[in-house]
Amino acid sequence: MSIQPRAPQPEGLNLEFYEHAASGTLHIQQCSDCGHFRHPPRYFCPVCFSSHYRWTPSEGRGTLFSWTVTHFPYDRGWAEGLPYATLVVELDEGVRLIGADGTQDIAVLSPGLRMVGQLTQDSYGFPFLTFVEHP
Repeated sequence: MSIQPRAPQPEGLNLEFYEHAASGTLHIQQCSDCGHFRHPPRYFCPVCFSSHYRWTPSEGRGTLFSWTVTHFPYDRGWAEGLPYATLVVELDEGVRLIGADGTQDIAVLSPGLRMVGQLTQDSYGFPFLTFVEHP
């Protein structure tokens, strides 16, 4: 019997982020006044302190900043995929996002590797961000 992996229960501004992700297109919060991109989402811009923002579509392209490899899962629902890597990718917009490794080969991971994010909904309806190598 397969155990259902736990998914986050977003609320507040994170809920807005995941609602956009559920559409299949990555969106990043952007200040409507100065244009600064920010993640995680915030109520006030850290640059100009404006409370006005919009959700801007992103191609999800960036460079691999860091990663960690999991050999023992905290949640048994993820055990079938061991070992797996969780990536931190700095998008071209300047924000860093966390996502799953979609390269299928942990050995190819190296800082600065060009990546692109892909959004997919799992069988439970949660949108997951996966990064794959991008030339």
